[in-house]
Amino acid sequence: MARLGETLRTQREKKGITLEQAASDTRIREKFLKALEDSDYQTLPGTVYTKGFLRNYAEYLELPTEELVVQFHQERDLPDAPRTFKPLNPIARRSLIFTPAVLVPVVVLAGIVLFVSYLYYQFVSFAVPPKIEVTEPASDAIAQSADFVVKGHTVPEGRVTVQVFPGPLTVADIHPNSDGTFTVNVQLNPGSNHIVVEVLDVTGKVGRASRTVRLDTSAASSPGQPVVIVEEPANGATFTNAQVLVRGHFDPSVTALTVNGVQMPISNARLFEIRFTYPAGQQTIQIVARNAAGGTTTESRAVTVAYTAAVVNVTLKGGEAWLQATVDGTVVPGTGRVFKDGETATYTGREVRLRSGNGAATMVSYNGQPAVALGQPGEVVERTYTAQ
Repeated sequence: MARLGETLRTQREKKGITLEQAASDTRIREKFLKALEDSDYQTLPGTVYTKGFLRNYAEYLELPTEELVVQFHQERDLPDAPRTFKPLNPIARRSLIFTPAVLVPVVVLAGIVLFVSYLYYQFVSFAVPPKIEVTEPASDAIAQSADFVVKGHTVPEGRVTVQVFPGPLTVADIHPNSDGTFTVNVQLNPGSNHIVVEVLDVTGKVGRASRTVRLDTSAASSPGQPVVIVEEPANGATFTNAQVLVRGHFDPSVTALTVNGVQMPISNARLFEIRFTYPAGQQTIQIVARNAAGGTTTESRAVTVAYTAAVVNVTLKGGEAWLQATVDGTVVPGTGRVFKDGETATYTGREVRLRSGNGAATMVSYNGQPAVALGQPGEVVERTYTAQ
């Protein structure tokens, strides 16, 4: 009759199972499986554990479990080694004694904490810009006189500079009072004025705050005239490879507002915002506000638009289209799929290549030019756009 170990090994090899795989499948350590197959009973744990391992291993190999357990008892002629237990010594409680072995690490740790705290304080002091607050005007405002006073609060040791756009008018090197307060008189231009207040601290960091003030000398004599304040864009601003953002707010009397002829919604927040895509060159933006009494206010901004890259705006209109965009030789992630009706995307680079499976539904605007369809319904079209 074959020994127990030989029976286990023969069955395992017959099934083409490695010892490592068997250990992984049964969750029994490989050295215990090897000890079973080698009949090395001295290496195995106690009888109870070994019988548990043997039963699991026999079931895994599809061998008769109880017969192998009986054979295991017959072959194992050595009893389990007696186990001895060494009594534990009682825990002796000692009072804390500050010996050099204890004191030195404590002092070193405290020094490290203080040093790290100092470094953090220095980083915060040098990384955070100085605080500056404009208290008058507390928010964007309307002025009836060109002589205007700007008041604020900042770090006492800083130097304050105030600029008024358009212009610009610059009032520089203002020293705050000992409590950090400052007062500056400036001259406003007719219409909207963008006031930028900066403070330079002793470390060279700059803090900044701004206000928009509209000079309207007729406001006192024409109380029924609506008020609209344009926060962006600044007059004379230049936009490169970008849309022009127009935003601002208006007073509660405004009942209708248009930006370049586009009707804006009138909400309780009294804010407006819209973006325009323009071709290269000088562009004029006109904002017109009206109230129920028939009063009208018009604000204008002149901006310059320039392109140094190919800026391609894509809109799916009137249907779906499979679309893939390649920018400077690299396929743009998220393309190469079906775009739904109404989806939009913008691609910018030295070279932009579009491939569409439905030319009629793919509307493309290149560097601010009016959007046009790439082709006919269902037509597969490829176009390449390069920086001008």
